[in-house]
Amino acid sequence: MKPTASALSATSTTRPIRKLASATATCSAPAKAYGACILASYQDVRKDMCASEFAMFKQCVQTAMGRKW
Repeated sequence: MKPTASALSATSTTRPIRKLASATATCSAPAKAYGACILASYQDVRKDMCASEFAMFKQCVQTAMGRKW
């Protein structure tokens, strides 16, 4: 039985989200470091306060996904 056009469309629509979720899961250590940095000063958040932690997390996700933004 062949998948319907709507099923194919739904699969292609959710594929990037699933890939992002998988990439994020492989980057738990940088994500935890970034979250800890934000949590430490969440009442006084300012631009670039956790820039280095975010950069490491972003690099990990980009590497896991195989693309750059």
